Amino acid sequence: MIQVGKLFQRVPYYVRDLECEYKSIHEIEEVVDEFLSNYMMTTADLHSVFSNNRDSSTNLHVLFNDGSMPKDSIHPDFKHPIFDITYEELKDSKTKAKKVNSLMFIEEFQNRNEDDLAKTFDEIIGCDGEELFISLKEEKFDMYNPSSANFDYRANLITKKDVIIDVCNLFDITHKHLYEQLNPNIIKQVCKDLNITYKALAKEIGYKPDTINKAASLGKVSEQLLKAINMYLENLRLKEFLKDFDVMKSTLKKILE
Repeated sequence: MIQVGKLFQRVPYYVRDLECEYKSIHEIEEVVDEFLSNYMMTTADLHSVFSNNRDSSTNLHVLFNDGSMPKDSIHPDFKHPIFDITYEELKDSKTKAKKVNSLMFIEEFQNRNEDDLAKTFDEIIGCDGEELFISLKEEKFDMYNPSSANFDYRANLITKKDVIIDVCNLFDITHKHLYEQLNPNIIKQVCKDLNITYKALAKEIGYKPDTINKAASLGKVSEQLLKAINMYLENLRLKEFLKDFDVMKSTLKKILE
């Protein structure tokens, strides 16, 4: 489901089936205005509007705020030559039952052709209706291990942060906790994920062990040290890639022989 514009002040207008051609938002506004005036209602009564093209027809579904639908004046007799219109009232119990979850993020990313993000959310991200978080147990989220899929998931979440924030704003979900999880004490996390000691890390990146110990304990990493750690991780990543390439080349050779 993609939000393509704002309908009637702050009331959101959503569309489905991106491959279809949709009527202009101005035409949608005229139809909904006509529908509202027919029942002596205003835009203040609206919660959201959805459109969905199916075959040759265009369907509109209007969602009203809880308690805004007049019991006596609303009846299903509104006809339109082009649009099929349905409507319902948003109940408080229904709102609670349909709180935002990670599946809604996945659907939104798929509609935006952000398949990598959809896969990442499907694998490791949860949402409790208020915030995003890593759904894996801490000991299993080895995000600094280049041989783990979590390494790529973390990189994807950081690279596409703007897209994620945009969808979070759409669903009124906070992303703060998620990015705190993605940016922990890097020295402690790298050593945990790679199962190495501070001394071993210091040797790999050319630093004194005391420097690494101090940076880890204080949680303060200089920009130069951060670059050294990232370069070390990239080198490990390259080795993993070359190892996979050699395996693939060896397999292909056996097939051809």
